[in-house]
Amino acid sequence: MEEKKKQICLRLSEAEKEIIEEKAKNEKMTVNAFILKRLLDDSTEIENAISKLSAEIEVLKEENKELKRSEQDQRESYTKTLEEIRSTYEVVISVLKETIKSKQILIETQETKKGFWARLFKR
Repeated sequence: MEEKKKQICLRLSEAEKEIIEEKAKNEKMTVNAFILKRLLDDSTEIENAISKLSAEIEVLKEENKELKRSEQDQRESYTKTLEEIRSTYEVVISVLKETIKSKQILIETQETKKGFWARLFKR
């Protein structure tokens, strides 16, 4: 004897109904078969989707690690470059200070060679 079928009614908007009908059509199924499949037999589909997403997550985690390594390498490179620039500037500044000091001594030496009145009136 055939099992008695029962009916469940759903209230859907027109857009929702069209989406379900389109999805059923894409899978070459009736709307009833599509809904039953989705409601009753989707555990393997969900497991497959979860597995796929898990694999994608692992790939993204590896990409993230690589990006972090790259960013750290760049930071170290920039820091090294800045330190080199800073030491170069320190050398330049030191040379400039020495040059200024020697010029200042030279000027003072020339000033002391002038007489009192020449220094006073800056001639």
